Amino acid sequence: MKTAQIAFIMFVFSAAMAVAQKPQTVDEAVQVLRTKWLKPHDIDWVLRNPKEKVVWTLYRPFGTGVRNEFGLWGDNEALRTSCGKENPEECSVVIFNRVWDSVRADADPALVRQLDCQFQLVQTIHVSIKGFHGMTTSEMVKHLQSQIDAQLAILAASGTKTCQASLALDVAGKPDMHCFVVAPHGKGVGDIDNMPLDKALSVMGLQNMFRTVHYPPKLTLEFIRACQFPQPFPF
Repeated sequence: MKTAQIAFIMFVFSAAMAVAQKPQTVDEAVQVLRTKWLKPHDIDWVLRNPKEKVVWTLYRPFGTGVRNEFGLWGDNEALRTSCGKENPEECSVVIFNRVWDSVRADADPALVRQLDCQFQLVQTIHVSIKGFHGMTTSEMVKHLQSQIDAQLAILAASGTKTCQASLALDVAGKPDMHCFVVAPHGKGVGDIDNMPLDKALSVMGLQNMFRTVHYPPKLTLEFIRACQFPQPFPF
């Protein structure tokens, strides 16, 4: 299970790390990553996800390659000085934050506002994933969508104004909707009855090999494999 999760995170950023330049400043590091390491599909993913999630995803194992190839663990004192962080891991976080800022700065401001609205909405909406373990992919999407619609209706009825009136789940990657999903369950797994939607999708995505991509007012679940669990996972 853990191996599959690591493989998924590595898939997200499929950069060629063979021979990397050693940038001397954060701005140079961002330029190298955007032009040499990250593919257009990856850069679009960076744009269409919140900063915290992007930085966390880049940090490891992609970040391990960055820290090694950019000499952050070695003699690249100039880059660490530019980061304002002597610790290589902290310096890489500075770089990844700047990557996110840079991608957004080049994007259409109207799209950035739409994305920010949807980022806020998926934190506002809370869902339960109790009982999701052993569902089919189709059932998972259906149950999540039902809870999203109900939450939006409650917000509207209470007079709470949201910057976006609807949120529709979509799927990409041609998943087999009859395959099964893994979800937290049992004792000691935390509060699965009341989770922010973005957290619930992160948990489900990591275990079921999909990542989220925001296309307001749609939220796409981009599956890496057609069928991760052809049979219910026995735990």
